[in-house]
Amino acid sequence: NGEPRWDYGVQRYKSHRDVFFEPGLISILFLACGRHDVTKRCLLATVDSVARSPLEVEWIFIENGQCEQNYKLFQEINLERKVIVRQRNYGINQGLNQAWGLSRGEFCLIHENDWEVRQNVDFLSIAHDIMQEQPDVGVLQLRAVYDPCENWGLGEPKYLPWSCSNEMLEKANVRLWPESTQTGHHYQIANFPNGFNNNPVIIRKSLYRECGPYPEADLGCDPRHGETEYQERVAKTGCATAHIGIELFYHCGHMTTKAN
Repeated sequence: NGEPRWDYGVQRYKSHRDVFFEPGLISILFLACGRHDVTKRCLLATVDSVARSPLEVEWIFIENGQCEQNYKLFQEINLERKVIVRQRNYGINQGLNQAWGLSRGEFCLIHENDWEVRQNVDFLSIAHDIMQEQPDVGVLQLRAVYDPCENWGLGEPKYLPWSCSNEMLEKANVRLWPESTQTGHHYQIANFPNGFNNNPVIIRKSLYRECGPYPEADLGCDPRHGETEYQERVAKTGCATAHIGIELFYHCGHMTTKAN
């Protein structure tokens, strides 16, 4: 048909020996299961924020519930690098493992379809600076600490130290300290056992490789089961967790929408 079979101009990762670890690239692993109105609202908000960043980004869309509207949205949205996978809903962990397996980024943003960015800020550049300047940080949390729709763990140092007083942290033996990027953005770092918890999060590809794929839920169990086991794996690595220091992502999963 006269079209080139391969565009070498955009396949920059091919210059690296490890094609699934492109330095500096951020992969956004976007998992959706139905709820098209929520999916569209949250995806477009993230796309708008990501467009503010000069960094290279790829999108991995997992359409995990055979929703034609979501699939059409993923097809039509204009993005430079994207992959779309359609499959039955075999659970959150299985869907995200599919996305991890396809991703080529040094860092990956875990983004379920019911989390909405509510700040007009280039958060990806901030996140990239934090991860590059703090090699001991394996996980960067992005969700709003004081989200009224997602306040589980609020005031508990072992789950959400960012919401706790110094006295509470000291009593729980959790260390938290403030930091600033070279560009002057303020954020926090902590050592606590549940850093992998509370998506959306950005995780290093190297950490995921060290901990392995997310565990699959046992037959008949809630498909979210396995998250606690993975938290334990991450905690054993000894990596630190940071919070971006912005009330950024809010949960809108309680909104009632049609499944298809």
